[in-house]
Amino acid sequence: MPNALLRFRVPLGFLFAGWYLVIAQPASVSLYSLCAVIVVLGCLLRSWAAGYLLKGKRVAVGGPYAYIRNPLYVGSFIIGAGFCVVLWRQPFSMPSILIALAFFLGFGIVYRAKTLAEENELAVNLGEPYRVYARQVPAFLPTRGHVSGLGEQRFSGEIYRRNKEYECLLGSAALLIYLYWRFYHAS
Repeated sequence: MPNALLRFRVPLGFLFAGWYLVIAQPASVSLYSLCAVIVVLGCLLRSWAAGYLLKGKRVAVGGPYAYIRNPLYVGSFIIGAGFCVVLWRQPFSMPSILIALAFFLGFGIVYRAKTLAEENELAVNLGEPYRVYARQVPAFLPTRGHVSGLGEQRFSGEIYRRNKEYECLLGSAALLIYLYWRFYHAS
């Protein structure tokens, strides 16, 4: 089951995005603004994390990785939650409830499986340094604050560019523009 989830997570994500594009329409400027603020915060977390991550080559311990092991996924969750804000309606609409529920359940199930698979792979490929890191740093919630003593790393613009995290920024900006258009111009 987890392997099937991982294999189909991208196509399912595209189906979900298409469904969202049909359903989503901000009900107010304040909801749109709240959505945009939350999405920007998620993008900032992902961008910050991307400047430390040399995938499969070293344990990332700098920046947000000193607080949580999965800042890219946490950032993605924040972005998705932000986009769900525009689904809020009074009275509630069933399509909006279903898409928000699908996001939260789907994200939890798919990314839990993805995280477990990646952590097993990292433990094998990076060995004891990763296992020490994983014992000290929580997976998703920064419950221990900044964990020190794991090594020093600095943000690298080159690593950020190599990880192509700007694509997340561009995609999020495009969706925010679309939502803005839907609010002001769609029927």
